[in-house]
Amino acid sequence: RVLLTLRDTLQTTFNLFGLCRIYPCHPSFELDTFVPSSLLARTCPAAAQETDSLPRVFAPPWPFPNMTTYRLISWMNSGSSQISETKVAALIKDVMLAEDFDQEHLQKFSLDKDESGKKIVFPDDWIETTVTIDIPTKVREDSPRPYTIPGFHYCPLVEVIRAAFADTQARAFHLLPSKRIWKDPLNNHQERIYDELYTSDAWLEAQDDLHKLPKESGCSLEHVIAGLMFFSNATHLANFGTAKAWPLYAYFGNLTKYVRSSPTSGLCHLIGFLPSVSPLANCVFIDH
Repeated sequence: RVLLTLRDTLQTTFNLFGLCRIYPCHPSFELDTFVPSSLLARTCPAAAQETDSLPRVFAPPWPFPNMTTYRLISWMNSGSSQISETKVAALIKDVMLAEDFDQEHLQKFSLDKDESGKKIVFPDDWIETTVTIDIPTKVREDSPRPYTIPGFHYCPLVEVIRAAFADTQARAFHLLPSKRIWKDPLNNHQERIYDELYTSDAWLEAQDDLHKLPKESGCSLEHVIAGLMFFSNATHLANFGTAKAWPLYAYFGNLTKYVRSSPTSGLCHLIGFLPSVSPLANCVFIDH
């Protein structure tokens, strides 16, 4: 039996920096055309002019016409910076002004319980479980000793991936890996550039193995790889004391590092909290 693999490679033109991409097959879209303005420049806010006069303080609902608008805007500005004016406008139009909206339905409202009082379980909700690890012994012939650590909180990884691909950030995902080539403008010498996770040989080989797998019956969707990058570090929970937590984060390597590493990108996914090992476990490590 002979398997014949046909490759329809695509090489982009060299840009002003002498860089191009070589795709193993034709991509569904070219992401180099997506360049947010935030990556090109950041405007500095104008410095406020100093004045000697005391600021005037007006009573609510100033500067809004009524208390309803005042409370709504105050709620928007008191929470997370991710709440935009568009979201607030959609809340008013789609929820508060809907014909079937009734204030009486919110009297016993709860985010985590239904009308019967039962807890509502969401697909990407937090789950608590125990983790069992094997502790090697000092004697090579003996089998490792299992040790159970309780209190591991995590979000289902599949649901995190599904939510990320359904989010607007997925528009900037590199779904197909490529090779990055630089050409010397003096002697036309070409050299391989490794600048992103999706330009590595490991990603290209994994994508090739994925395309060799049989497709599901009736599925015409593109088969792509979600490149996950995990990291964790101790985080102090207070300015004083020794209380700390070990959050577990995940990044998607499908995004360029210039967008992914931006502190204000909001592309870091909190997927779990690693429990600290008790002093009893240290004794087990020492004894065995």
